[in-house]
Amino acid sequence: MTLQNRPLSPRSNTIKDSEIPKYVEKLRGFLGYEALAKAQADLDKDLSHHGGCYRIWAQHLKPWLFAFRDYNLITNNGIHIPRTWSTEIRKMAGDAHMIASLHHSMPEGVRAKYRKDLLLSQHNDFMVEIFSAWHYYLEGYDVQWYQLGHTKCPEFRVQGGGLDFDVECRRFALDMNEGIKTPAMADACDTIYNELLPLDLWGEVKVFFLDNFAFDPSYTSRWSQTLVQALGANHSTIDLDPCVRLTLDLKPSPSRTYTPKELVDLAQDKRPDERSYLQSKRNGEVVFDPIVFRCCGPRKAPAELRDYIYKTLKEKVTTQLASDRAGVLIVRFTGLRDPNVFNKSKGILEALSKLFDQPQLAAVTLQCDEVAEADGESILYSSPSAVFKNSMTAFPQVAAAKHLS
Repeated sequence: MTLQNRPLSPRSNTIKDSEIPKYVEKLRGFLGYEALAKAQADLDKDLSHHGGCYRIWAQHLKPWLFAFRDYNLITNNGIHIPRTWSTEIRKMAGDAHMIASLHHSMPEGVRAKYRKDLLLSQHNDFMVEIFSAWHYYLEGYDVQWYQLGHTKCPEFRVQGGGLDFDVECRRFALDMNEGIKTPAMADACDTIYNELLPLDLWGEVKVFFLDNFAFDPSYTSRWSQTLVQALGANHSTIDLDPCVRLTLDLKPSPSRTYTPKELVDLAQDKRPDERSYLQSKRNGEVVFDPIVFRCCGPRKAPAELRDYIYKTLKEKVTTQLASDRAGVLIVRFTGLRDPNVFNKSKGILEALSKLFDQPQLAAVTLQCDEVAEADGESILYSSPSAVFKNSMTAFPQVAAAKHLS
């Protein structure tokens, strides 16, 4: 029996807490102990030159490095097993379970690439590929990665249940600012926070960056004087310099105390076009006086954004999905949490309509950011998504397949 005709037999993705150490060690082994140690040393060097907001950004980009640190700390380097595990460690163990299950079907060149790429700042881009393969693996399909070569090709091939198709993945950041780098935003917020901290204030600071802002540490003295003068005059809108404008909603200390969950909720981006950072004071387990920075900057115009997304995805379809085989495109958008926005976006629908002129493209799955939900003692992770099927595809059976779990 061929892989294509093999009946589907769904697989489990459950991990018990008692299995977490096993999967953490599996992940260490996959990444390589020397490579992991070097990545940690590079992170230490990087963090030594920056502040808390930058650290939050780095934790988002390299979550495993921080989770490994927490794991080593609470287990005393693997000697002690705690009663409960943090969400970050449980999440990393879930990632390890995926990789432990999938890497056997990867050519060695692909495994080596993931070992390197998953320790870089592009970690989340490459995890989209792992998550996508994991969906089909759980449904019971056979997943095979393509060899790396000189010609462009899809991420992997899916076979089973009478189907045989390719999958190509792409991740977009909807915070596509024009000419402003996220590290510069984080460094600016750290500087502002350090100036606000002695003033014993808490609340929200909206930070608008103009195009081509670049952070310079020499700004500190000038920004400090401007902040003190403006706050003394009870100004709620402050131009720190020609490229940075603040809108303040601050109150005198102390605030009430906050639970960790409340702080997580407070730190969530309120809009897809902003990036939020939260810092607060601590006294043991008591957390208070939070200041949340909500950053935004010049955006691509809607037509520019639509054209950019379409151009990027069209190149994926035409150069990496063969014209004589069924192909599926999986696209993750950061900063979005409601998949209904895809059906309401005229620009997205126009881009999909043009993409579906390619008959090999059977379906496109548009995904939001990953969300976590507690279910008893379990943590369930999902990516709210919408599937768009190509009514004109040459492969209607693939279009009709289950592309959402």
